[in-house]
This record gives sequence, C-alpha cells and structure tokens, in this order.
Amino acid sequence: MSHNAPQAATATATATATATATATATLLPIASGRETARATADRLRASRPRIFAVVVLLLGGSSSTLLVPRLLGWLVDLVTGSAGVQALVLPGVLLLVVTSVSALLAYAGIRLLVALVQELVSGLREDAMSVVLGMRAGQAESSDSSDIVSRVTGDVESVTEAASGVLPAVTQSSFMIVLSLAGIAAINPWLGLASLIAVPVQVLATRSFIRRSRPVYTEMRVAEAERGQVIIEGVSGADTIRAHRRQRRQLAEVDARSLRSIDLQYEAARIRTTFFAHLNTGEYLGVAAILTVSFWLVHAGVVSIGGATAAALYFLALFGPIGSLLSSIDELQLAGVGLARLVGVVGARDHDGRGESGALRGGGDEAGEDGAAEDEDGAGVAADSPAIVVESVDFSYDGQRMQLADVSLRVAPGERVALVGESGSGKSTLAQLIVGAFDPTGGSVTVHGRPAASRERDTNVVLVTQEIHVFAATVAENLRLGAPSASAEDLAAAVRAVGADWLLELDAGLDTRVGASGLALDGAAAQQLALARVLLRDPAIVVLDEATAEGGGDDPLGLDAALTAATRGRTSVVVAHRLSQARVADRIVVMQRGRIVEQGSHGELLRLRGEYARLWGAWEGAAAEASAPAALPAPARQE
Repeated sequence: MSHNAPQAATATATATATATATATATLLPIASGRETARATADRLRASRPRIFAVVVLLLGGSSSTLLVPRLLGWLVDLVTGSAGVQALVLPGVLLLVVTSVSALLAYAGIRLLVALVQELVSGLREDAMSVVLGMRAGQAESSDSSDIVSRVTGDVESVTEAASGVLPAVTQSSFMIVLSLAGIAAINPWLGLASLIAVPVQVLATRSFIRRSRPVYTEMRVAEAERGQVIIEGVSGADTIRAHRRQRRQLAEVDARSLRSIDLQYEAARIRTTFFAHLNTGEYLGVAAILTVSFWLVHAGVVSIGGATAAALYFLALFGPIGSLLSSIDELQLAGVGLARLVGVVGARDHDGRGESGALRGGGDEAGEDGAAEDEDGAGVAADSPAIVVESVDFSYDGQRMQLADVSLRVAPGERVALVGESGSGKSTLAQLIVGAFDPTGGSVTVHGRPAASRERDTNVVLVTQEIHVFAATVAENLRLGAPSASAEDLAAAVRAVGADWLLELDAGLDTRVGASGLALDGAAAQQLALARVLLRDPAIVVLDEATAEGGGDDPLGLDAALTAATRGRTSVVVAHRLSQARVADRIVVMQRGRIVEQGSHGELLRLRGEYARLWGAWEGAAAEASAPAALPAPARQE
C-alpha cells in the first residue's frame, strides 16, 4: 500500500473478498462414465502386452483351481468303490500339484495386475496434481479448495485401494465363475441349468444396487468436500469470524454439512444391506436347486455320487467368487466415482500457463540473438515494441462491481513502473491481470505481443506477492525453485544481492532446513528468499505485488534495496508498499477507484500537486513521526 490505511478497513476488505470467493466457489467437473472409460483405455493402450499376460496367468490359475473338485470327486468314487490305498496315490499327488500350480499362477497374475493398475493410478494422480498446481489464480480461486484437496487425496486413495485389493479379486472371481459354471454343465447339463437359478436374482439385485448407489456415492463425495470447505474456512478465517461474532453460525454450518454427509452414509449403508440380503437369497435358491437335481440324477443312475459331489463343490466354490465379485461392486462404485472425479480434474486442464505456489508464475521464452523475443512459430517481436500493453481494460471479480474501468497502460522493455494508490484502488488487480491470473472483463492485456491469459504466451514472467510460501526443505532447495540447475556460487551471489547474507552465516549455511520442519522464517525473511529466486530465475518481466510489505515502514532489513536489485535491467511493474520504492521508478502510475488518474516521474507528479503529491505528503509525515524520538517527560516541580 502507498500509505498507512486503517487496519479496520483492510480487515473489512479481506472479509468481503473471502465472502465473495466463498459465494462464487464452484466444483471442478466430474467426468461421465464414457469419458472415464475412454481416458482409462487411452492410458492402458501402451500396456496391452502386459494385460494379455495378466489374463493368461489368472485364467491359468483359475482353470487349475477348478480341477480340484473333479479330483475330489474321483477320490470319492474310489473310496465308495472300495478301491485300495494305492489307487488313491495318483489323485492325491495330482491334487497337490494342481493346488501349487494354481497358487503360483494366481500370485504372478495378481502381482502383475496390481503393478499395472498402480502405474495407471500413479500417472493419473501426477497429472491431476500437475493440473492443480498449474491452475491460474482465477480458476483456482473460483474452485472449492476442499474439492480440489479431496480429489487428490481421498479419491486417489479410493482408486488405489480398489486397484490393489479389489480389482485383482474381481478379475480372478470372474474367471472362476465362468469356469465353475462350465464345469458343472460338463458333469451334467441339468446341473448346469440348476446352478443358473440364482443368476436372475443376483443380476436384478446388482442392477438395482448400481442404479441406486452411484448417485448416492457421488453426492456423498460432494458433501464431504463441502463439509471440508466449511471447516477450512472456519479455521483460516477464525479471526474474522470472532470479530463479527459469527462463531455459532459457523458451527451451525459445520453441523448442517456434517449431518448431510452422515445422512448420505446411512442411505449408502441401507442400500448395501439390501443388496447383500438379495445375494444371500440367490445363493440359497441355487444350493437348493443343485441338491434337488443331484439327488434325482444319482437316484436315476445318470450321475455318480462322485460326480454329484463335484457339482456340489463347484457350486459351493461359486459362493466365494460371486460374493467377492458382487460385494466388491460397492468398493468399485466408490473407486469409479473417484476415478471420474480425477479424470474430471485432468479434463479441466488449464491452457493459460502454470504457476508456482505462493510466489512465482512464469513461462520460459528467451530472447533471440537480435534482441527480439521470439514466439513459438518463429515470428519475431520487435525489440522496441512495448513489453506490456494494457488496452481499455475493465475487470470485475463478481460480474457486478467493477474493480478496474477503462485502464490503459504501456510498459517499454526494461522500464520500471510503480503502481501507487490507496487500498482498493485496483493496483493488485492490475498486476494479476498482467501475469494472466484472470481474464479481463473487457479490453485486452498482452505481454510481448501475446494475450497475458493465454498458455500460448511464452514470455518469461514472474510474479512475487507478499504471501510467500517457504517449503519444508533446505534454503538451497527453496532457492532452486527459481533455477534448478543453479550452482552453490549462484545461490550465494543471489542471497548477497538481496541483503540476506545472514543465511550464509547459519550453522549449516544454505543447507539449513527451513519451513515446517526446520528454522521458521518470518514474513520479511521469506520475501528476501522470494526476491533471491527472481534473481536466479532471471525473467524478462517481473511483477512485484507489495513484495516487501513485511519490511515495515522503516525497512529494517533493506527490502527496498533487494527489490531494486531484483528489478534492475528488466521490465518490472511494482505495486509499491512504500513510496520510497516509487520514487526510484522510471514512471509512477497513480490509481484511484479502479482508474489511472496520473502518470509521470516523482518530480513531475509532485509539481502537478495532485493525488500523488497528497499521498507523498501523507507518507513523509507518517515516516517523520515514526522516526521522531519520544518526548521526555517534564521534570517534577519542586515544592
């Protein structure tokens, strides 16, 4: 800010902005079933040989397992036929061999399947995180933060659990069911028909469960995200909530969202219980049919006791696979919803550039040998063309109240422009538009001839705000966010250039861990770190939005000098926190109520005796008052 605005006004503006963001927060899209299937198939296309290997291994394992009932039936016939002990050796050995082979094939198939699906989930998770980290500020702020978090955590977890435990069991169970039914039919077709009596009941139960459960699960995920958002807002906005005596209303909102989530979980549990009851009914009907038909066939001499035993064992063996398959539908439904939400995030990929959390944002265009910045198709941009052009721009966050109105500004290559004005005048909004965080409501913003809010814009632009995130890592690792290949000497030079020599004097130097797991850096130190990143990144354009606000009115850490170092020799737009920063700029742009009202150098604007002169006088007076020594108390009168 350009002068000391009352803190109450700042708090009110913050509360208003928070309320506006909350009111307009939207959920990211959820992919349809067809879109999810297409995205999954695209990712698995390159793994077709391994998919074929999985099918062969699991099918071989299931086929081997199905020999067990036939071998047991053989043993029953031998025993009932009064065969000797020697006759039992061969089927006993075969039983041992078949069991071992089946276990080995199933193990190999399941392990390969889990690895395959884990790679799919891992790639999808990384793509989703890439999209979230690359969102423009406008898109991220208009989205429900809890919705984003739940997708890259809870949804990933549900898909991963299904991929690791449920999917292999479902695949193997499917093979077992088909082969078991074929085995029963091979013994006798009537037994095969009897085993199918349970199928209509199970099919109808499954269709009903899928139809009723999927919307409930989807709504349950959304409700959980909404509940999380209310909790996040309650924690992050605790001071504002207390200041406005809204604690009870906030808690009531949390209660309402929580009860909604619980109600949906109850409904999901009721649907599951009904589903399992129908499955049990189908199993009972199937067992009754098999036993009845077996008795009739054995009595008629059509099937031996061993054959009837094998058929009964086949059908009883179906209980496990069918139960596993159908009961897994519950988890598969949850995983399917999670997968659709993840694919929805990837499908919402923003095409307008990528950002660095908390501090940096940029592309990566380099100047050609002739000094002209080259675009992607090789067309050069003249070196003397404006680096930044803001043309008749209007902007509104909510579509109703305009933050900017008919703003035009041209910044020449290498020029340093300072934006000043009272709080709420539109300085930060203009800075955000220049880096492409939002689309203008009207007019245009171009950087090196390209739309600022376009991914095709390949200019190297870095934004530094007063909200700097210090990652839980070493100082060197934090610095290398701006230049991953920077040497130790480069890091030390950047640190010295911004006046942060004290970092080099720490016990472990730049290898000192900072952030949540190490040394806590205050706001001013974090801003020094961010300015050092700018030097290491060496961008063509830098936009500083009150990036030295933590330095205080008298700038004890010398952040003004650090800012000068970060902007030297490059095009820069500085939202000035202190007017001492504006004084050294090539040009000062004064904003008032979303419009540019004055432009010029420090001397020119003082001679104009307008808005800037008034701000400068107020700032000088406040600075002089802050630096004046405290008055000594008057000596006591002697009686």
